[in-house]
Amino acid sequence: MLRRFALLGDIHAEDRRLALALQWLKGQALDAVLAVGDLADGRGDLDRCCALLAAHRVLAVRGNHDRWLLGDELRGLTHAHHAVDLAPATLAYLSALPATRRLATVRGDLLLGHGVGADDMVRLRPHHTGYDLEANFALADLLADPSLPLAAGGHTHQRMVRAFARPAGPPLVFLNPGTLHPDYDSGFAVVDLERGQVAYFDLVDQADDSLAVQAAEVAPLP
Repeated sequence: MLRRFALLGDIHAEDRRLALALQWLKGQALDAVLAVGDLADGRGDLDRCCALLAAHRVLAVRGNHDRWLLGDELRGLTHAHHAVDLAPATLAYLSALPATRRLATVRGDLLLGHGVGADDMVRLRPHHTGYDLEANFALADLLADPSLPLAAGGHTHQRMVRAFARPAGPPLVFLNPGTLHPDYDSGFAVVDLERGQVAYFDLVDQADDSLAVQAAEVAPLP
């Protein structure tokens, strides 16, 4: 049962950033490290990313970029990976990833996905209101399950902790850790359910071309 865990956002083959994040997280007394998918399509080494995730026993799900890679779709994207260039172990790892994982926590179940629930293409952003929420049928499906108080996803590359009310039962708290991609706020999150907070950490480029982990904001859990 999860009490304190890390969330890795869209990885996009950022193997150097992933390696540093996982090494740093080893000393944080965590119950698990979770990853929201989109391992593929980026400037880095996807083979190394998958090997690192497997070695650190990260609980990951499949993102739309991973699905596209396996289906040989949209391979004209910038920095797209191609199955022929990847190790057999990498393809086996990606093929075995589920679309979602439902995990027990001290606050009740958490549904880990890439977009919203099982739909890896749905975006849920911090500023979404009105029609954007009314038309989000994937979110409506999660809200219809009062036994699900927590969900986590990525896809937008935007960090977020946001609660959505239900007509009855506890609200749904949705967590987005952001991304490792350096063109955004690169980093990850540590979720402490007993303390009721999500701590975000940045992966920062240093003058000597190394990377460092720096504390960013801390968001309360509703």
